[in-house]
Amino acid sequence: MKWGLCTFLGFTLLCIGCHSSTKGDSTANSVKNDSISLWIRWANDSSALSSIKKTRFLDKAYKQTLELPNGSEKTEVLAQISYAHLVSRDSLRFKQANSSLMKAAKKIEDYKAHGLAHWDLADFHKHQQPDSAYYHYREAYKQFSKADLEGSIRDYPARMLYAMAQIKERIKDYVGAEKEAIQAIELYKQFNSEDRLPGSYDLLATIQTGLQKFDKAREYYAKSESYFESLSPRKQFEFNARNINNVASTYQRNRNFEKASELFSSLEKVDSLFEREPKLYAKVLSSSAYCNFRNGDKDYNKVITKIDHSSSILDSLEERYELARNYQYTAEVLAKAGDTANALQNGKRAVQIAKETDNNDRLLNSLKLLTTLDKNNAPAHAKAYFNLSEELQLQERTIQDKFARIQMETDEIIEQNEFLERRTTWLAGITIGLLVLGIGIFIIISQRISNQRLKFKQKQQESNQEIYNLMLAQHGKLEEGKKSEQKRVSEELHDGILGQMLGIRLVLSGLNERTDPSAIAQREELIIKLQELEEEIRTISHELNASAYQKVHNFIISIKELIQNVHGSSGMDIAFNYEEHFEWDRLNGDVKINTYRIVQELLQNCVKHAKCKTITVSFTKDKNVLHLIVTDDGVGFDNSKGKKGIGLKNIISRAKKLNATLAFNSAPGKGTEVVIKIPNIDLHKESPKVKDLRTTMLEA
Repeated sequence: MKWGLCTFLGFTLLCIGCHSSTKGDSTANSVKNDSISLWIRWANDSSALSSIKKTRFLDKAYKQTLELPNGSEKTEVLAQISYAHLVSRDSLRFKQANSSLMKAAKKIEDYKAHGLAHWDLADFHKHQQPDSAYYHYREAYKQFSKADLEGSIRDYPARMLYAMAQIKERIKDYVGAEKEAIQAIELYKQFNSEDRLPGSYDLLATIQTGLQKFDKAREYYAKSESYFESLSPRKQFEFNARNINNVASTYQRNRNFEKASELFSSLEKVDSLFEREPKLYAKVLSSSAYCNFRNGDKDYNKVITKIDHSSSILDSLEERYELARNYQYTAEVLAKAGDTANALQNGKRAVQIAKETDNNDRLLNSLKLLTTLDKNNAPAHAKAYFNLSEELQLQERTIQDKFARIQMETDEIIEQNEFLERRTTWLAGITIGLLVLGIGIFIIISQRISNQRLKFKQKQQESNQEIYNLMLAQHGKLEEGKKSEQKRVSEELHDGILGQMLGIRLVLSGLNERTDPSAIAQREELIIKLQELEEEIRTISHELNASAYQKVHNFIISIKELIQNVHGSSGMDIAFNYEEHFEWDRLNGDVKINTYRIVQELLQNCVKHAKCKTITVSFTKDKNVLHLIVTDDGVGFDNSKGKKGIGLKNIISRAKKLNATLAFNSAPGKGTEVVIKIPNIDLHKESPKVKDLRTTMLEA
């Protein structure tokens, strides 16, 4: 816990330090602070109290704290209350306390408390809204950088950089993550926080693994190992075991199964690994078995038994996230052994668990495996693979764009401050020089005046040299930005376009021998998908334009591009109406994705069936309800007799996901109006269930 067991002692010292204009006021404040401290201590440290009673104590403490005079004592208490509600996952009370903390810290310019408020908000949004979390981590970093931090909290700015690097690595912005991880390491070294360096180098190694630079990743893992002596014995064991596992995994991903099998086997034999790190032991078991299999071990029963043992351990620990990998491994082994039926069953089970645990990378691998195991349904699996890959790429690209805007806005502010500082220094220098020159005219001889002029010229040369150096530094920063953007576009093309083309190729392979009408129809769909790929390549090309760096509403632009594509291919007149003052990009990711797909499907239906000339798409917001209305002047249909095709079923399914109401108003010859009302668009999901979000964020 961040405040630890020193809460009571800290507040006792605060109470002693408090003073007021009268002795009576001082006594009253002392008693009040003692009560607040006691309530918070009970709420945090008492295991015998129920969650309801703990909440009551925190409510009492919060109410009393608001009555305290503005000062560091007040912000300290509010920070504890905010963090306590964050840990207990009471989102309503957390937001209330955090808002009070933010206001109080701003009022007295308490940079440390202000940074803690942003840190809590970042941890709150970390797993559900990475863009918001990144913003608040960056704000916390800026506040901590201005604060006078001492002792064990001096490295708070480095922790924020580390957290920002973690988020960027998670959404596969490896270049940005690497930059911020290196900055965090430099600060940790500056503050002599060597116990945090192993985790930081582990993160750098993970980033290199994502970039497919496995040799570089192993170098960083070795660097991490060199700092293990700074850790406690318990941490040394944990980091050493995990380090061996990570190095073995790089060999596995690099398809060097012989070396990977050797390392996994050595780790498997470590004494007390199962007792001290059961989850890691289970992962090592399945990895060792799979690498032995890929290295030529034909004792399939032994391999499967080992993987099953790993799965039973994970089941007992309720760690379902890793189970999808075990089922995929089992499916591959059974397929090699010729047991196609059981292989297919395990492959489907891997897909199911991956969906349930939001393990998207494993879901993609499992769907890809099913395209080879389930020949009859290979097109369906390939289509699912393609659609998921497309959705993930859209999500990652959207978040990366938001990160880029946050970074750009911050850099602009820094540049403005530096410019103002340089101008002030320059003006001050000129003023001082003129003053010295004026005094010299009256009190010294002409030679002294000449010497002063020479010194002034020398100072100008130094200023010019400084300006020149700053220009060189700025040029270097621009070049670095260009390289970063080139890398990002490269990744977009590799991870997005090639992934989609793979899905299309797999489907075409399955349809190669078929000439039935269904196969012809599917080929036509794939041609359309190829056209969409062409548009995506064009979009990536457009992003290279400088206007892509401006602050734009990407969701609305995506809708406009969709409408423009439909207009270009069908010739229909399509009007798009929306409220420009509303920040559409702040909508939840699920709302944006499903809304986009609904509009896409409705426009396709208009093109295929409506025989209309004009279409109108409208987005309006009434309080926290989003109204989506699509109308056309086509042939219409009878609601009571219309059949629900797959497109309509998809629209209904997506509306249910959003808890939206869906209404079709149509009659033969009178066109069609579709009205969708999506509620709660301004509400955010609660932070996921974790034991301690702040300390969890610091783990490697």
